[in-house]
Amino acid sequence: MFDIRYKSHHDVKNVIEKMMKRKIVTPFTFNRVLKEKPLSSDGGIYVHTPYCDKICSFCNMNRKQIDNDLNDYTDYLCREFKKYGEKKYIKEKKISAIFFGGGTPTIYKAHQLEKILSSLRENFNITEDCEFTFETTLHNLTWEKLEIMEKYGVNRISIGIQTFSDRGRKILNRTYTKDFITEKIREIRKRFKGLICIDIIYNYPDQTDEEIIDDAETACELGVDSISFYSLMIQDGSQISKDRAENKVVFKYNLERDKELHHKFLEITLANGYSVLEHTKITNGKDEYRYIRNVNSFSDLIPIGVGAGGRIRDYELFHLNKLISFYAFDNELKMNVKKLSGILQYKKVELDKIKEFSGNSYENIFKLIKKYEEEGLVTITGNIMEYTIDGIFWGNSITASLVTQIINDNK
Repeated sequence: MFDIRYKSHHDVKNVIEKMMKRKIVTPFTFNRVLKEKPLSSDGGIYVHTPYCDKICSFCNMNRKQIDNDLNDYTDYLCREFKKYGEKKYIKEKKISAIFFGGGTPTIYKAHQLEKILSSLRENFNITEDCEFTFETTLHNLTWEKLEIMEKYGVNRISIGIQTFSDRGRKILNRTYTKDFITEKIREIRKRFKGLICIDIIYNYPDQTDEEIIDDAETACELGVDSISFYSLMIQDGSQISKDRAENKVVFKYNLERDKELHHKFLEITLANGYSVLEHTKITNGKDEYRYIRNVNSFSDLIPIGVGAGGRIRDYELFHLNKLISFYAFDNELKMNVKKLSGILQYKKVELDKIKEFSGNSYENIFKLIKKYEEEGLVTITGNIMEYTIDGIFWGNSITASLVTQIINDNK
């Protein structure tokens, strides 16, 4: 079927970047765009906090363990809000999705958090119904911080649970036990009016059927509004990769076991009223996850903070540090390929939209889709292609194959 199972949309993006040369542009070229009128008023903001007070064993994200009080970084973010908020392109934007990621964005002290959120409000035109998300761990989310966040419009929190298993939590270097975290989530539900979303990792070393079943049943029992669930990805630079190299942790990836755990988790949650939002996310219907819709549509996403990446029109930008940012331009073909990869993340996709982004390659693309239908990965009903459960498991590999076909057709 496939030689490789791609586990996330980041894997697909990497395939595109390897096959299509990146066109680097100067800050001057990019800044000219910020002086222009935007093509549409809708937009999003991503704010990155590259600090944690405890590093998860699987993490290789842009973060480091905190070693100061973050006053300097707080002031830096406020300056960046003001800088971008003064640009004509940004002034005319109505911000409908904000996402604070990391690292751990709730690592700030309460007064720092208030300063950051107050500055954000002052410098951007934020819609009344804006989806406003904060990633958080449970151990540094105090009730005082939660009140401040809600005061400034935060209406969605994403909690990095990863697993409820006490054994699994030790492997992943997570804080606290199942009993503590389930009680904390119940208390958050009483105090917080917004959506509560969690992350779950499956297929960590020696994970049992009982552990994956308990993760699914506990999440359902707690009534979380959405779950992002990922197969463990052991990346270079993470602690678990180092432990594996030194034989401190034994983990041999088994594709069939990966699929078994994926299906068990999905079958239980779907039977309890959840539905698939995209390949690695399920929702109870309340969580629309507007931020990921922005990312998947490659709409304007203003990145702020060290390690933040985003997009303005046809330009991608990434802030390497406080002084250096990279800018790249995407031509029409690359934009279409990326937009196709975005819509293919969802469980149901209109064939007309696939055709729109495939251009002259649609005949070849449709042949591949029919092949996947024969293999039981998708169904086609009228204008709709829909992934089966097997198709969801292989979804990012399917997407990678389709975008690869288009890129090869246009060489």
